[in-house]
Amino acid sequence: MSSDPDDYRRKARFIVKLGIALHECGATSQRVESHLENVTRLFGFHGSFLISPTTFTCAFWQDDELDQFIHIQRIRPADNNLGLLLEIDRLMGRITREELDLDEAVLELRRLRQASSIYSTPINGLSWALIGGSFAALLSSNPWDVIVSALLSILLFIFALKRSGHARWGPVLTLVAPFISGLLASFIARSGIPINVPFVILSSVVIFVPGLALTVAMTEISSRDLISGTSRLVDAVMLLLKLFFGSISGMAVGAFLAPHFSLPQLVFDLGPLPLWKTWPAVMGLSLGIGIAFNLPARKLITGLVASAIAFLAASRGEALFGMFAGMFLGSLAVGLYANLYSRLTRSPSSIPMMQGIVLLVPGSKIYMILNEWVAGTSILPEAASGHQALMIFLCLVSGLMIANALVPVRNSL
Repeated sequence: MSSDPDDYRRKARFIVKLGIALHECGATSQRVESHLENVTRLFGFHGSFLISPTTFTCAFWQDDELDQFIHIQRIRPADNNLGLLLEIDRLMGRITREELDLDEAVLELRRLRQASSIYSTPINGLSWALIGGSFAALLSSNPWDVIVSALLSILLFIFALKRSGHARWGPVLTLVAPFISGLLASFIARSGIPINVPFVILSSVVIFVPGLALTVAMTEISSRDLISGTSRLVDAVMLLLKLFFGSISGMAVGAFLAPHFSLPQLVFDLGPLPLWKTWPAVMGLSLGIGIAFNLPARKLITGLVASAIAFLAASRGEALFGMFAGMFLGSLAVGLYANLYSRLTRSPSSIPMMQGIVLLVPGSKIYMILNEWVAGTSILPEAASGHQALMIFLCLVSGLMIANALVPVRNSL
């Protein structure tokens, strides 16, 4: 162990900054804690970490466990930034190979945290349209649902971009965005364009739906990481409620303000979408998610493969054994693929796993259940019930846990 107290504190401070950066990537608490423990051992001293979506606590010591350097910080829940996660993993590889000293690593970590998105603003806007339109195409055969969902997604992206520099708008964005979508969708429907208004609203705001957060929360709780899992679960449920309240408020105001009018000269009978729409919709949704997660272009194919594996395994499993078995097999398949990818490339398994599992998570089903409970109507005829959505979450969590047991990863990220 290092006998230089200044060197020891410099390394401890770097680990703190590293942990904050990993949290900003959207990495799960379990993975961040495990990775920081590995880095602490690499630096030659001891560390203990307690991380949740809102708190960052760590303690370091050399020989005497009671003589600790402690850091406690209040943090905010973060979005997923797989590009930053990949760059941090590469940075740690360079430190391990002694290609960078600690001072250079601190500067490089600061540069990575301050870097802007990999993609330009138009490309990011296109990703929102891809996500909204592809989600609608996956579940609906009505082309007007797809078109309107994609257009509303772009409008919401522009609104979110304009308000991103205002701190006071952050907490209410997920309330105002579905309100705007509900208001506009109501106007569009009353103009004579045949759309399923609640479904179009859901498709346009699906990028906000915390399906992945709910799955991560269930995984952490099942692993007895109770503080992080419970707080993440509460945050995700509250986000769902805000989205739902905003959407029904928008529809109510739209119904009150918009008179019935018709634009027959602008409305065309486009006919139903073809049966082969499913795979293009899956690939479009996966591509949009990869761009929204800031995944580098060279890694997008990895996420597309993960999504294809997840969807194929889930759909075939459902056809053979039922819905719950299909979801279990889908999560197991994508978990095994992600872990094998990590072992072969020595890169984070989170990158393909997140992009694949997000296709399976039933966050949108929970939204549909809320709509049925409050409004008394189903957004889609085949919308899942509450116990089905819960069982799907349990199947996804079980599949991922068994995949980690069968193929353990070497990279803690």
